[in-house]
Amino acid sequence: MSSRKRQSYDTSFKLKAVERAEKSSKEAAAREFKVDAKRIRVWCTQKEQLLKMKNERKSKRRRLDGAGRKPNDVEMEEELFEWIVELRSRHLRVSRRMIQLQAKTSSDENFKASRGWLDRFMKRHSLALRRKTTISQAVPSDVIPKLVNYILHIRSLQTRHNYSTDSILAMDETACWMDMPSDTTVATTGSRSIPLKTTGHEKDHFTVILTAKANGTKLKPYIVFKGKGTRLIKALQQISGVIVRFSSNGWMNDTLTIDYLQSIIGAFSFTKRLLIWDAYRCHTSVSTRAETNKLRLHTAIVPGGCTKFIQAADVVWNSCFKAHLRTTYDTWLADPTGHEYTRGGNLKAPSRSLLCEWVKAAWDAVPANMVENSFASCAITTLPDGSDDENIHCFKPGEPCEEGRSLLADKMKTFGTDHKTNDDDLFSLDEDPEELENNEICIDEDIEEGPDESSSGEDN
Repeated sequence: MSSRKRQSYDTSFKLKAVERAEKSSKEAAAREFKVDAKRIRVWCTQKEQLLKMKNERKSKRRRLDGAGRKPNDVEMEEELFEWIVELRSRHLRVSRRMIQLQAKTSSDENFKASRGWLDRFMKRHSLALRRKTTISQAVPSDVIPKLVNYILHIRSLQTRHNYSTDSILAMDETACWMDMPSDTTVATTGSRSIPLKTTGHEKDHFTVILTAKANGTKLKPYIVFKGKGTRLIKALQQISGVIVRFSSNGWMNDTLTIDYLQSIIGAFSFTKRLLIWDAYRCHTSVSTRAETNKLRLHTAIVPGGCTKFIQAADVVWNSCFKAHLRTTYDTWLADPTGHEYTRGGNLKAPSRSLLCEWVKAAWDAVPANMVENSFASCAITTLPDGSDDENIHCFKPGEPCEEGRSLLADKMKTFGTDHKTNDDDLFSLDEDPEELENNEICIDEDIEEGPDESSSGEDN
C-alpha cells in the first residue's frame, strides 16, 4: 500500500483559489486548483488572515501564525521564557541544559524536556545559541614524528615491564578560574550585543591537577590556590575528596610537584609504575626526577606541542570536567540566594571551599569508562604489537595527524629489533612551549593584579 504524500500550499496559492471560488463556486475552484473542496471552504474562512500575511510580505508562508502543534504547557513555557529573559537582562549565561533543567522543575514529573522539545521551544520564542568562531591552524611538521616516537617509547616500557592497568597513571594540570563565563548563551535572535555578567574575577585563577589510572580509577583532585593560605588551609584541608595547597602564583612548582607525587601517587608500591605527564619544567627538573626514582616510578613525557593530540586529559577528560564545572558555576550565578556581596555592593567570587566542592563534584561526574577508554585512544594501553592502532584518536581518518598511522606502521616493522633497551625518558629534556606560555600568562596576570588573598571574602 503506497502512502500518499501530504501537500502544502503557500499564501499566494490559497488566495488565488479563494478568488476563483468567489467568482464562481468552491467546487469549481477545487477542480481547477486540484484540491479538496473542504480546503477551499477553510481557506475562504481564513481570507482576512491570508490577506494580512500577504501585506506583511509572507506570501511564501505555508502556515498561518499560531498554527501547528501547540505546546503541552503554555503557561510553563511562558514562565520559562520570562526566566530566560530575566537572566539575560542581568547578562547571565543561559545554556540549553539549564533550560531543560528549569523546565523539569517547573513542570510535572512526567515531562521529559527532551532535545526535540527544546528545539521547538527555542524556535517558538526566537531563541538561538550564540557561539564564537575559532581559527584552525596547520600541524607543525615535527609533531607527527614526535607522536610516533612517543608511542614507541611507551610500548618499549610496556614490553619490558608489562605494567598492569592499575600501575599506569596519567595526570594534567589545568587552569581554572574564579569566574567561568562560557563562549555561548541562549539569547533572542537578532541581538547585536551579547554581554555576560561575572563577579569581576575572570583573571583570578587556581590550578587543578587531575590524575587517573588506566583501569578508570580517578584519584583525588590536587588543587593549588594563589596566596599563603595561612587563615584558610586548615579549613580547606577538612574537605574530603580533595588535596588543597597554596603557592605564591597559584601554579605548580618543584616543591609542590614532589608533594603531589607523595600525596596523590603515593610511595607504597610493590611493582614498577608508569606516570604519563607533559613537558612542563617542574616535571623534568632534577629534584622531580630524583623523587620519581625514589618512588620506583617510570615516567613518559608527552612531547612539547603534542598534548592536544595525545594527552588523555587534554583529549578527553578536561572538556567533560570543565563542562560540569561551568554548569555548576552558571547555576550558582543564576541563583542570587547563595550570593555574598562586598560592602560596596559588588558580587563576591565563589568561596574557595565552594570551589573545592565544585571541583570534586565535576571530577566525580566524569564517567570512569570515559577515563579508561582515553588511555587506549591516546595510545597508552594499546597493544604493543600495534594490532589495535586504529583506536589511536589522533591518527584516525579526518584527524589533523592521520598521516601518523602509516608512519607508525612502518616503524612497527622493526620495533622488535631496534627499540630502546633502557628506561630513560625519551623527552626528558623537552619543553612544551604552549604549556609554558599558558602558565606564564596566568602568572603575569597575577603580577599585574597584585596579591589578593582575601579580596573575595573571608572564606575565598
